Amino acid sequence: MRVTSEIGPLKKVLLHRPGAELENILPPYMEDLLFDEIPWLERARQEHDEFAKALTRAGAQVYYIEDLVTEIMADPQLKRQLIREHLQLSNIAAPETFQVVADYLQDLPHRETAELLTGGLAKIKVRDLKDTLTLSDLIPVGFPFYLPPLPSMYFMRDHGIMLNDGIIVSTMFNDARKREPLFLKYAIRHHPLFKGVDILPVEPMPRGIEGGDVLVLTRDTILVGLSQRTTEQAIETLAQRLLIERPVLKEILVMQIPIARAYMHLDTVFTMVDYDKFLFFPGIRDMVYMYRLTRGKGNTVHAEQLGSIREGLEQALGHSVQIIYSGGSTSFESAREQWNDSTNTLAVAPGKVIVYNRNELTNRTLRKAGIDTIEIEGSELVRGRGGPRCMSLPLEREDI
Repeated sequence: MRVTSEIGPLKKVLLHRPGAELENILPPYMEDLLFDEIPWLERARQEHDEFAKALTRAGAQVYYIEDLVTEIMADPQLKRQLIREHLQLSNIAAPETFQVVADYLQDLPHRETAELLTGGLAKIKVRDLKDTLTLSDLIPVGFPFYLPPLPSMYFMRDHGIMLNDGIIVSTMFNDARKREPLFLKYAIRHHPLFKGVDILPVEPMPRGIEGGDVLVLTRDTILVGLSQRTTEQAIETLAQRLLIERPVLKEILVMQIPIARAYMHLDTVFTMVDYDKFLFFPGIRDMVYMYRLTRGKGNTVHAEQLGSIREGLEQALGHSVQIIYSGGSTSFESAREQWNDSTNTLAVAPGKVIVYNRNELTNRTLRKAGIDTIEIEGSELVRGRGGPRCMSLPLEREDI
């Protein structure tokens, strides 16, 4: 496995097919679970299946994280460890409850355990198995899950970053998502699919480095978004690890974008679509700052501010670039389509991207710029605030 760019022909990709976690989004807890509305599961699955078919037709081998985790759990010890790590990150306080839930999940068929770890485990499922009731069993109105659902699980991009021959496991900013990368971590360490993949030594990391904020520009340079979900502390730690302690990169470009839910990750406003072309949401063009991090004297990280996005990209790539603005001719049109993830494109080859069909103005603009668009339906998937790039974790791309 190897990823050295954003646009090399996509050969292997990791997905999560939406499951019961979407049906377990309850209105009182939507905000806590980082959702604004509740997707319709059946239609979301249909849309996701069409997305997977589009990837396959484009030449990519599709893998599902739930399949890998199910296979890993054939080892009882690994299954036990994975369950315990999930429970340690949950809100279970009573030791007896912790053990009852752990035993319950351990004894289930592996696929069912995997589904509950993502879909959520309701308290009522295990209440009768306990010898003694705890306070949480008696409260008539309260959070109904021992293990909260993970409705953002299908946004696999955020869980990690495949960088050259190695992979970085993310540390999620929000508590609602902090359990999600556990599945990827176990797959990397224990599934034969990842045999030989180098786990980049970046642990422990501060909270807040998510894959949606990282674009692999070249084998030597990444672009990281300083955003709502990725913090300056995490970026500085990442730079220390990848520029100094184990220099797999020559530079890290940092794009600071406004702190807002609408722009939660860099790839919600900025993606690479061809060798020299980038798609950018124009609504924030005057609110963006660019920096470069490089190796300085005495094993330090040197930081400098750049004059523009274009300056940083052209210096990193070694040639001129074209910035394509998403949306239509008005700020209203651009903002509406950006909210529906018009800018969140997934390149399957240079100049060829998967997009949501609903963003007609942006897709037309891309085609006028010479970009081939593969359109998919996403009326339910987009309710989670993510697009084709968000939903996919590239594991292998051809070098370009």
